[in-house]
Amino acid sequence: MKQIIFFALSCMVILNACTVHYENRVPQEIKLSDGDWFFAEKNSSDFLPAKVPGSVHMDLFTNQIIEEPYYRNNEKELQWIGERDWVYKTTFNVTEKLLRHDAVELCFEGLDTYAEVYLNENHILSADNYFRRWQLNAKEYLVPGENSLQITFQNAVQVNKDKRLADSVPLFDDYAYSRKPAFHFGWDWGPVFITAGVWRPVYLKAWSDAVITDAHIIQKSVDKKLAELSASISVEASELLEAALIVEVEGAGIKEQIDVSLKKGLNQLACDFQIENPELWWSNGLGEANLYEVKTSLVCKSQLLDSKETNVGIRDIKLVQNPDDLGSSFHFELNGVPVFAKGANYIPQESFQSKVDSADYRRVIQHALDANMNMIRVWGGGFYEEDYFYDLCDEHGILVWQDFMFACSMYPGEADYLENVKQEAIDNVKRLRNHASLALWCGNNENYIGWRDWRWPSKFKKEDSAKVWNDYLLLFEELLPEVIEEYDTGKDYWPSSPKYGWGYPVNSDGDSHLWAVWHAQDPFEVFLEKENIPRFMSEYGFQSLPEMKTIEAFTLPEDRSIDTEVMKNHQKHRIGYPVIDTYLKRDYQWPKDFESYVYVSQVLQAKGIKMAIEAHRRSMPFCMGTLYWQLNDCWPVASWSSVDYYNRWKALHYKVRDAYAPVLLSPVIEKDSVNIYLVSDRFKEEKGELLITLMDFKGEIIEELRHKVTVPANTSQRMLSMPLGSILKGHQTSEVVLSAKLMEDGSATAQNNLYFEAPKDLNLEKPEISYTIEKLNDKTLQITLGAKSLAKDVCLTFPELEGSLSDNYFDLIPGENRIISFTCNESVDKVKRQVVQIKSLIDSY
Repeated sequence: MKQIIFFALSCMVILNACTVHYENRVPQEIKLSDGDWFFAEKNSSDFLPAKVPGSVHMDLFTNQIIEEPYYRNNEKELQWIGERDWVYKTTFNVTEKLLRHDAVELCFEGLDTYAEVYLNENHILSADNYFRRWQLNAKEYLVPGENSLQITFQNAVQVNKDKRLADSVPLFDDYAYSRKPAFHFGWDWGPVFITAGVWRPVYLKAWSDAVITDAHIIQKSVDKKLAELSASISVEASELLEAALIVEVEGAGIKEQIDVSLKKGLNQLACDFQIENPELWWSNGLGEANLYEVKTSLVCKSQLLDSKETNVGIRDIKLVQNPDDLGSSFHFELNGVPVFAKGANYIPQESFQSKVDSADYRRVIQHALDANMNMIRVWGGGFYEEDYFYDLCDEHGILVWQDFMFACSMYPGEADYLENVKQEAIDNVKRLRNHASLALWCGNNENYIGWRDWRWPSKFKKEDSAKVWNDYLLLFEELLPEVIEEYDTGKDYWPSSPKYGWGYPVNSDGDSHLWAVWHAQDPFEVFLEKENIPRFMSEYGFQSLPEMKTIEAFTLPEDRSIDTEVMKNHQKHRIGYPVIDTYLKRDYQWPKDFESYVYVSQVLQAKGIKMAIEAHRRSMPFCMGTLYWQLNDCWPVASWSSVDYYNRWKALHYKVRDAYAPVLLSPVIEKDSVNIYLVSDRFKEEKGELLITLMDFKGEIIEELRHKVTVPANTSQRMLSMPLGSILKGHQTSEVVLSAKLMEDGSATAQNNLYFEAPKDLNLEKPEISYTIEKLNDKTLQITLGAKSLAKDVCLTFPELEGSLSDNYFDLIPGENRIISFTCNESVDKVKRQVVQIKSLIDSY
């Protein structure tokens, strides 16, 4: 009996040890963003309701003071907003109980940008950086009951002018003086909307004894058998305190505890732990993006003072730059595996960030996933993105190339400016460093190449030029890498993107932005030239217009021509339409009307960028990355994007999806031969068969070849080379197409078509396209298409339905049925007619 009682007591002790419950004394937060806010122009008493987080533009729009900013030419009519000063205010209640805490902090996650903050009429803060987090212990200024908070925003236009006038060596861009997104001041794809307001949440945080201010999960070493980690925890204590730090890893059965003696003020704690046989984090296409939840808790006398949960992906990622005969490599290696980076440059999704919600973030990341991307470059003229953006990248295996927020200019080097930037960098490095997706910190966008190749030094006197360049070195070669070394040790830093522009060979080392296509108006074929294949292409692109549905959303019928003021205003490149025209005339017949021009502009863009992507992937492993400009838009506009402002895929996004497929079959004419390349991201070799078919536009087969192949692992190989003469057999180049397919286990896993002439010179006939539409379920239609002759660049549109197509802008080969699914955003039954419009290239003449 005694043995039974002893066993029962032992079980109770063990059970209690495993399920310890602490009294919860974690910090209390009160969201001031949820309160009633009001705004007015400075020196005005006419306050109107406001939304926080938000912006003055959106508040004016909500109160019907201004019209929709993106519609027609409204942008031009709204410039006065950014040139005036604004006041935001609110009241909130505080209890005596809250004020009994040791500290009551007032926290601003983001203020845009020059802000004077008054709490109960006491001036408590001067803010001057959009990208920083501002907080202070406001306990002494708070009173029980009602409290008032007022923020005065000075317009950045005037501040920038004043700073430039006061500068001993004035810089050439006013926006360089503000730590505010550069694109707010206009870009060659974006409008000028100089915003102001409380753009991220504001709240009170009350705590006693101690609080965790930061949790950094350091990955000291990682391999398949063991991951050695350390939880580096920052704790702020209000007094001397004996406590325990507990680190737990969800799903791994890990719980470590250390006893700590806290001093008053900031304490730095460390707790080491290991994960055996870790499930590694992989990028999209290479494996699962496995994540562990690491929970760190601070406990004192059975009381939980604070805790943090951090999602961690166990991985080893590095930028590899190994010397070779031409210079050095430039590629990312993940868990010991070289990764070919497939992706795009990403810009802010809105000119007014408060309009962006979690669904928008899910959509944009899904666009990247659907196009087989594994990397996004967060461009330096926007802002350090929301936490949720990086969470999604972590969850889905999208690597992030993260620029610091500097773009296309030279920046001040005065001590106060550099200190402001340093705090900005520390804030954001600490906020983002735990994300598994974060692959690289990059100092700036195109500042180095601008100085070296764009004659920027000539804008200054010789002695002033030396100062400006020295300021550059202080910021990008000293300050930022020092912040990385201290706060994200081991993470790679790249001073400026790119190392090389165009106009000389770009393939020795580093990354490149090749703008010979578009800016220099060189033909698409320069993408194929060996001297233009870099180690890593981090930026290149070509414009198109968004589709007609998007254009109709911001225009009236009389606006729909490229020479109207509205369409000119929604084209921000100074010679955008003429450049499109130049390329269009090279490769296509002139479109018969505006709608056809819109369609052909997209087909043209897709042709050029697909050509570049294939050239980069064919050059693997010499070239190990291609990030085109750009994935998305911040408003409805003619731009380089592959997905427009309303999340509608352009022709380019469909072609990117194919060109970024795990296995790419790429036929190309090189000198006097047709060469067939196979490119694979797979870890293993596979067996397959190449099916090469030459046919005329009626579908008559001229030549068919079958060739057994071994699909290479994680590289590119030329699998077949055929002299042009032997493959064409005397047939007219304007009347034949070569179809290449990779057959694996009886089905085509990769396919591509090769034409021997520019589209304008193809001898196309009016195709007779037949189709049927079948309803599969409440939201899905299936379209089956066939044609008696080649239908090139077939485009499907449902005028009365919004949704997504499984494919579009494809070539319909005669004799082959093509099955396309259309997933509607709402029930297809809500629309009486599911009419589909079908056009091909010949319909644009």
